[in-house]
Amino acid sequence: MVVVSGHWEAGASSLQVSGIRAEPLIYDFYGFPASYYKQQFSHTVDPQLSQRVAELFKAQNVPIDTVARGLDHGAWVVLKKAGLANAPLPIIQLSLYKNESMDMHVQLGETLAELRKEGIVVVGSGMAVHNLRDLFGSRSTSLRSYVEPFDKQIEQAVLGPSSERKNGVLQLEQSKLLRQAHPTLEHLMPLHVAVGAAGDQSKATKMLEAYQVSMSWSCYRFD
Repeated sequence: MVVVSGHWEAGASSLQVSGIRAEPLIYDFYGFPASYYKQQFSHTVDPQLSQRVAELFKAQNVPIDTVARGLDHGAWVVLKKAGLANAPLPIIQLSLYKNESMDMHVQLGETLAELRKEGIVVVGSGMAVHNLRDLFGSRSTSLRSYVEPFDKQIEQAVLGPSSERKNGVLQLEQSKLLRQAHPTLEHLMPLHVAVGAAGDQSKATKMLEAYQVSMSWSCYRFD
């Protein structure tokens, strides 16, 4: 399994991939109860898979380094919730680019599509809507007006004709709601990676729809 999350960005035009050896989990969240920082997620890594990922990008002339790094919470929390602790498959993580180019992140996913043909699962872990400023900056717990409409824009792009899916997610850049839903785009980019990896022949299914104040937890799978 190869995971990308909104919590790891490398260079503006370069990537990093983990998995050369097992490393401790990264607890990259702050101000939560002490029990959160005692959570564990047992898993294995695979240096050969890391090397395979690196080779794919080097073949596309994309600079990439293999590094020793644990899974960040954007990866391990989601996988733990999915019941994949101690799963009989290796799990490594690939960075995003440190930029807001939707097209580059779709291309990143398209490079990973080769792995899907080999039976390797590609996971994009982000958020459909992610505005922490509005979540913590007000006492109001009412759903913000942009959350559901932007979530539905994603849904239309992803669940529409598969031949139009790539263009649909790229068009999110033109949404008037984009910067309310995502003041910064790193939590949206895993969607673009997943769409790129899925290609235009896969079937998309919405697995979860859940809203909270200024967040959307909607999830999709591609078969």
